[in-house]
Amino acid sequence: MAINLTTKYASTIEKLYTHTSFLRAHCKANVEMTGAKTCRVYMLNTTPVVDYTRNGNSRYGEVKDVQDTVVEYMMTQDKSFTGVVDKGDESEQAISNKSGQWLRQQIAEQCVPTGDKYGFARIAKLGHIAGVTAEPTKSTIVTMVYDAATYMDEHLVPENGRVLFVRAKDYPKIILSDEWHGLDSLAGKQLPTGTVGQIAGFTVVKVPSNMFPTDVYMVAAQESALAFPYRINDTKIHQDPPGISGALIEGRQTYDLFVLASKADAVVVIGKDGSKQACTVAIASHSATVTAAGADEIWYTLDGSDPRFSANRKTVASGGTVATEAGQTIKVVAFGKGGKLTSDIAEATDK
Repeated sequence: MAINLTTKYASTIEKLYTHTSFLRAHCKANVEMTGAKTCRVYMLNTTPVVDYTRNGNSRYGEVKDVQDTVVEYMMTQDKSFTGVVDKGDESEQAISNKSGQWLRQQIAEQCVPTGDKYGFARIAKLGHIAGVTAEPTKSTIVTMVYDAATYMDEHLVPENGRVLFVRAKDYPKIILSDEWHGLDSLAGKQLPTGTVGQIAGFTVVKVPSNMFPTDVYMVAAQESALAFPYRINDTKIHQDPPGISGALIEGRQTYDLFVLASKADAVVVIGKDGSKQACTVAIASHSATVTAAGADEIWYTLDGSDPRFSANRKTVASGGTVATEAGQTIKVVAFGKGGKLTSDIAEATDK
C-alpha cells in the first residue's frame, strides 16, 4: 500500500521547499503551471505616451487594449530521491514518525540546496554580468553593491522588492559598513531564510558560498524578474513493498528557474571580470564572423532581440559565419564552460 503524501500534505510539503530555500521566496514572477513540465509567465504590456490632441475623436491617442505578453517555458529539471526505513523491532507508528522525520531532513538537506544551487547557476547564466577585478574586500564591497543599485536605477528597475544575495564569507565585510541596517530595522516582519538586513535599498540574504558558481561574488535582483516554478510530482511512502520490510519513501520534483526577458536588467551578477567568456563579432561583405574561443554555446539573433531570451535565436560555432543584409544587426552571446561566466552581448550592424 502506498500513502501519497503529495495529495494528503501538499501545502505542508510545499512550505518545506519554500521556507528552507534561500532563493525561492524571492522569485515572484507571475507563473501559471500548465502541464507536468510546462508553465506560463504573464507580463503586462504598456503603451507609449503621446501628445494630447484638443480636437477629434481620439484626443488621448489611438485606443489599444491592455494585453499580456504570455511566454511559455519548459522546465528541464526532473529530480527524484528514495530511501528505506527498515522495520526492525519498531512499531508501525514509530516507522511512520521516522519516515516523516527523514522526509523533512531529505528536503531540507538535499532537495532544496540542489534546487537553489541550480537556480543561482541559471541566474549567473542569464543575468547582466557586472565584472569586477577581484573578490570583494571590506573597502570595496559597498561600492560594488551601490554600483549594482545604480545600474538598476539607470534601467528604471523598481526599488521595491530588491534583494541582494551575498556569500557567507563576504557577509562580515558588508556588516562593518556605515550603510548597513541590521535586523533591528526589520523587526516585526516574517523574514525568508537567510535574511540578515538591508543595504542600498536591497534586502540582504546570506547564502552558503558553495551555492554560487565559481567567481560569482554577489547576485542582485528585483523579485518580479525571477520565476522559479516548482512542481512536486510525487512524495509517497510504500508500506512493506516486495523485498522490503518497512517503509519505502520516494519523491520526485520538476522545476526550473527563468529570468524574464523584459526584466533582464533587474538581475545583476557581480563576478570576476577576468572569468567572463570572450565574444566578438565583425561584419565584412555581408558576412558576420563570430569568435568565442572555448565557449560551450554561442547564440545569435538578427532581428534585434536579446539572444539570451529570444525564441528566434540560433546557434553558431566559434569562427563560424552568419549571412547578413544591409542595415541588419547581429547580436551574439557566448556561454562559457569550465567556470567561465557568460559574455557581454556583442553586436555589429551591416553597413
